[in-house]
Amino acid sequence: MSTDDETDGCRCIEDGRSIEILGSLPERSCTTLPDGEPGVRLHININDCTPLTYGSTCAPHDVTHNPSYCQEAGINCYRPWCYVADRDACMAASDQRVYRSSSVTDAKDGIDLFWSYTVCDSLEDWDHTSVKKQTLGGATILATTPQAYFPPYHYKRNELGEVLSKPGEEYWNKTIPFEGAMIDYLDQLQDLAAGDFNVEWTFGSKASKLIHPSSAYTASVQDVQDGLIDMAVGPIWVTGERLTISSYTVPLFYSPTVMIVPAPGVDDSIGAQTSKVFAPFESDVWLMIVLIIVLTALLSTWFSGESDRRVQTARRSSRTRGRDEPKRLNYVIWGRLGLDSCLRTGTYFCSAGIEQDDGASLPTKLLLFGFGFFTLVVISAYVANLAAFLTQSNYQYVGTIDEATKQGWKVCALPATKEELEVAWPDTKFVFSGAGAGSYHGLIEEWDAGKCKAIVYGFANLELKNKLCERDLVITKSVVLENPVAWPIRSDYSAGISYWMYEAEKKHGLKVESLKEEYDAKTEQPSCNVQFSPEQSDSDEYTKISLFNLFLPFVSFGSFAILSFCLQLHATRLKKNRRRGMLDSTFIGRNSTLGLVASFTQKDRSVKFDPDDLPAELRDDTNEPANLPNVLGMEELQMEETSYQNGDETSEDVVAQDISDCSDDGNGQLHVDCAKEKNDTLHKRVKIAI
Repeated sequence: MSTDDETDGCRCIEDGRSIEILGSLPERSCTTLPDGEPGVRLHININDCTPLTYGSTCAPHDVTHNPSYCQEAGINCYRPWCYVADRDACMAASDQRVYRSSSVTDAKDGIDLFWSYTVCDSLEDWDHTSVKKQTLGGATILATTPQAYFPPYHYKRNELGEVLSKPGEEYWNKTIPFEGAMIDYLDQLQDLAAGDFNVEWTFGSKASKLIHPSSAYTASVQDVQDGLIDMAVGPIWVTGERLTISSYTVPLFYSPTVMIVPAPGVDDSIGAQTSKVFAPFESDVWLMIVLIIVLTALLSTWFSGESDRRVQTARRSSRTRGRDEPKRLNYVIWGRLGLDSCLRTGTYFCSAGIEQDDGASLPTKLLLFGFGFFTLVVISAYVANLAAFLTQSNYQYVGTIDEATKQGWKVCALPATKEELEVAWPDTKFVFSGAGAGSYHGLIEEWDAGKCKAIVYGFANLELKNKLCERDLVITKSVVLENPVAWPIRSDYSAGISYWMYEAEKKHGLKVESLKEEYDAKTEQPSCNVQFSPEQSDSDEYTKISLFNLFLPFVSFGSFAILSFCLQLHATRLKKNRRRGMLDSTFIGRNSTLGLVASFTQKDRSVKFDPDDLPAELRDDTNEPANLPNVLGMEELQMEETSYQNGDETSEDVVAQDISDCSDDGNGQLHVDCAKEKNDTLHKRVKIAI
């Protein structure tokens, strides 16, 4: 209960104050019967004269002075109440509840009055069991649909029972009922409300269509504002313009406005097929793969020491050839060395393997372990996605509003969404037509007239889908706008209808879209599939990969095979002509792929000899013993061709064969005397080029 201070603050208005307020309303002044005392009319359009003391004390005033209210209020009409002197004091009291008067308001009379049951010690306001789910009090709502049928949401039938998509004279014939998903929804809403409201169907005015010729839906909103109807039923977008005209119910659902564009073509060109090989990864991923391969190749060559050995060998070879361009030579040497390393590492990567060398250094092994793990993950991811990309079609089309803007396309749109579209997409060339463009019929006409290359629209019924099929147009999933769909309604009924909409969805699962799907399932299907998404793919796990899908791998192999064949022919030609150059055996001959030097023996990879034990022809220009592999022709051996022949064999073949007989005695050591004897026998025709 309230304290004394609260009770003193929240109290009934005094008689004198009540007489002063109600007597100051000249438009409502009247004379009571039979007393002839001054009075006030609580309702301007009802000739009931009430004494000026109305509401000044705790009493059931409406039983005597406002019988029309008692017909709606029922038992509440017999509860005592009074106008309160101070609204703020009553709101500050925890046990007091006040209400704004609907009879005398600031909007109509320039003053607000507030009243309360609890000031008169009525406790029923706190008895929640007495709260009735009566939000509209049995009101009869005058409703209609826009003057543009939109099956399956709302429509009428002709005398043959056929569904009409455009209104005619039957629209103004009340004996022909409206049908559709939204009509059924409102009927079920009535049943759920159990008499809280009733619906009477009528039609919209022709004058409102003249005021808003570009949109029958905006015209129906105008009818609500003009008081001709209480509610318009249909898939009506909530827009800024319409909100200035009428209030709305809560949204029924949200309608995405999407792009409608020409059906995409399929690109089966060689370039398109080639690009599929790279499709599983984005371009930055491919760039990182190439960089990692190059980095691994260079680091592994550096760690192994192979670079220093091969550079020294090439420089000595250049001195033998008489070259005197050290700077250019360095570029050639390092370029060739880098190319060899990258090709070798790239080959390992493409084969999903890495270089194996038990004698490699620890840094090399750590580097290759990291590269091996990288290869494992990347190759696995690539292979897992490649088949799907190879069999996927390459669609060519403009499917988003951004792409249409970049292409400079003109886009047809409804005038009702003009303000929202121009704010959201200021750079797009929209075409907003006048009369006839307030529905999809007008948009299709604009398309046929060549005024635009794309359409933005939010709903697609059977007729529209068939029209799109005839014109080879498709509906994309590219959302341009998203508008709430609600019903414009008289403000007095907005809260009540919204309440039942909320109850229907949250507690009973009743939705307009569910009813629409039932209609769609029972009606004829469109002549083609107009829904399109770039994520759609015509491939599945059972699609076979064709030869055309593997165009790039086959062409790549053929190209590298031809290139290598040509290089080998060129090297052979240089050899026969006794010429040496970048492509001779020094640069493209046999090279070790296992690290520091060629594995000649199992124990010692760099056996040296006393210079006195070798003939002069087998020493280098510094009088130091030559490295063993070079001496025996196992690493970069160059032979000068002579006219010496042994049957069908050249001197080179004989030398290689004879020296190989002296290569090993089984203990990792060489027969030096054998090597000298063979060279003496062959008239010392072997020349070592280091």
